[in-house]
Amino acid sequence: MRVSPIRELLAARGAVFSERAGVEIPLRFSGADKEYSAVRDAAGLCDFSFMTRYRVPEDGLDVLEQYACGSVANIRFGRVLHTMAVNDDGMLESDVYIANDDENLIMLCESLVDDAAAAAVLDGMGASKEGLEDLSGSTAVFGLDGLNAWAIARDLFGTDVLGLPYLSIENYELDGVEIKLIRGGKTSEFGYLFIVPVKHATAIWERIEKAGEPHGLVLVGTEAHSMLRLDGRFFNIYEEGARVSDPLPLGLQWMIDFDGDDFRGKAAILERRASGLKNKIIGLTPSDPGGVLEIGDEIAHRGETVAKVVAAVYSPTLKKRIGLALFDLPYAYSGLTLEGNDGLLIETISMPPFMPKSLSVKLDEM
Repeated sequence: MRVSPIRELLAARGAVFSERAGVEIPLRFSGADKEYSAVRDAAGLCDFSFMTRYRVPEDGLDVLEQYACGSVANIRFGRVLHTMAVNDDGMLESDVYIANDDENLIMLCESLVDDAAAAAVLDGMGASKEGLEDLSGSTAVFGLDGLNAWAIARDLFGTDVLGLPYLSIENYELDGVEIKLIRGGKTSEFGYLFIVPVKHATAIWERIEKAGEPHGLVLVGTEAHSMLRLDGRFFNIYEEGARVSDPLPLGLQWMIDFDGDDFRGKAAILERRASGLKNKIIGLTPSDPGGVLEIGDEIAHRGETVAKVVAAVYSPTLKKRIGLALFDLPYAYSGLTLEGNDGLLIETISMPPFMPKSLSVKLDEM
């Protein structure tokens, strides 16, 4: 099982570990509710080294065009494409960032398959011949998210970092170490990904911790990130993605370039698209703030099942349970009151159900 290059440090900080697709992940540190609230109100630092990551030279562009569903050829210098990769049946395999970093493309993947399976797919597309380099053992990836994340990034790299647009990449030097910084994030608050050489990973992590102290930084695990993604309505491949698998009812068409070159699984997606959408993901919550909502719950209308819950968490912001369900299309819209388990009333809602605090911060005025 692949582990983080800073595992010993994480363990010393109290990390509780779990596993995804053959890779160890930091599940939590001080408790998911506390970590969630730190991101919404201040900042959180998470080890994202479980992501697979590759460097692909420009000559390997065709490989990524076969692998990813988005238009890789159209990524401008310094920008990042958020897309996905699917299997031969057009079902989700990876949630993908591809960054145009000068003469190379950097690909980061949150995958449902293990490293060996992903590498085999890429090798079958000619990746090795085109110079693809697996960076998973030579780098670490850290995620900095939250209302105050921008201030920590500024203190580390200077005010220039405030000009980074969403989904962009830039190279910075920190204490003599070159850092690739992506402005991204999937919590609906400010977010940055640090790609760090493995031999400097511990020192850079501790440097971020120190810079974050005046800004309320807390160490955050993947459990809290799942909560943040759901009520911030960012797609989570490990939750609704894994349970639904089909990108069409998940509403992920925006990640797909239907008019571009063929990619793996494209024909299968187009075939399902032509037959028409039958289900769709919609947000929902119990009418009673104390009500229960769990993955697998069935939702009914006049005694007939019309949906099944595929993701559910407690939202500290809303102070109640919130979830996503796969609805039959005639019922796939907000504003309905339906029946949950044991007669519990369930309301369908627009997502996200609140205004993230980061939207009130204007970086161009800082």
